[in-house]
Amino acid sequence: MSKAYIPQNTWVVCTFQQNTGPQKLIATKYERQQFSVLYKGDKDLIFLTIGDRNTKEKFICKKPMNMWMAIGGLVVGLILASNPIGWVVAGVCAAVLIASAAIAIITHDCTGPLKSGKWINEKSNVTFDKQIAITEASMLTCDSGGILQPIISYDVAVQTAKAIAFENMKETAVTTVAAIATGFFMGKGGGFLKAMKGVFTKSGFLFTVGGMGATYAMTLYQSKVMRGNEAYANNDIYQRMNKADEKDFTDPNTVAKETGETTKNTVLSGAPPSVKDLANVVQLYKTGKIIIEDKALKAQFDQLSKMNKVQLRNSPRARALIKSIQQKRPDVFNEIKRSPNSKPIRLRPQMRDNAISHLDDQIKKNRWSPSNENSLLTKGASVALFFVPLISGYFSENARRKLAENAVKDDTSSISVRAES
Repeated sequence: MSKAYIPQNTWVVCTFQQNTGPQKLIATKYERQQFSVLYKGDKDLIFLTIGDRNTKEKFICKKPMNMWMAIGGLVVGLILASNPIGWVVAGVCAAVLIASAAIAIITHDCTGPLKSGKWINEKSNVTFDKQIAITEASMLTCDSGGILQPIISYDVAVQTAKAIAFENMKETAVTTVAAIATGFFMGKGGGFLKAMKGVFTKSGFLFTVGGMGATYAMTLYQSKVMRGNEAYANNDIYQRMNKADEKDFTDPNTVAKETGETTKNTVLSGAPPSVKDLANVVQLYKTGKIIIEDKALKAQFDQLSKMNKVQLRNSPRARALIKSIQQKRPDVFNEIKRSPNSKPIRLRPQMRDNAISHLDDQIKKNRWSPSNENSLLTKGASVALFFVPLISGYFSENARRKLAENAVKDDTSSISVRAES
């Protein structure tokens, strides 16, 4: 099937964009010495080549947005940890996040990363002004990680840009909320410096490196699984994107770049992942199971709280309960006995009240309980935050899929100059 060559001002979308509209590709003067091959003789419609790697206006890129919103979110979390929420605090927090977003938009420039990018799927046997030509099937990889896809139809370009932007906004929202949570728990746990001090101990450093490796492995596997979805097996655009994003880990430069990116993301998150967080999963499960059992058992005793001695003696439910705790909960049974050697077979009011008091104490002491000063809340949060990159990765991959789903609808009939593929 033939593919149209693309002139300057062709619409383009980016998998990293957060603005809801497309931009225009332009000829790049610093890469080309002449611009003589024109579409229909229009000097503004120069046919583009692999040397043309820029847009007329910059995109709002999710990469700096995620970075600055993570920094802003961390600050907001620390503020919330040290101050009760109120209109003034809420206003300060909102101002921090708005300022972070503004910095991300103002300071970002597409030109540098695009200049370091590369066109793929170019028309290698055709040149315009001594430069290899590109077509509607070509893609531009950005050094920041995004992929740019030319789209000739304006309506399709707008539809695609909106779909991509909304997925990337969701990713930034997840990143921001996670950063706020990180800052909050840091504030409650002694602050940022204390958290960093723990990282730079010998064991802390090893646990962090292990956590970074585990996080990277998880996201890499997630990406592989999502990109192997059979529903997109016949989508040429999606498969071209996958090919463009393939990483050659036999190349030292790739390894160095990926390591640098992972380290930078870890530092910016403010909460380096640690393999200790994964070890906490077992502890969280066991402790959570105990508090559930204690609450359920206390509820059974509470149901008997209004019974007197005679009613308890004649109650089948009371007799079954004393037998059950004797067999399954000896810790409770031993607490409510009148003496170490006694083996009561009937539940008495004093024993019932002792059981309720004992279980209530156990529930308060349980590390899942908010009333416990050493609550597992922070550990539970650290486990949840460990998996935030998977949620972000889901939305990131969805952005690529939205491009693939929408760009295949492109109407290229308006460009009559075509190449046989």
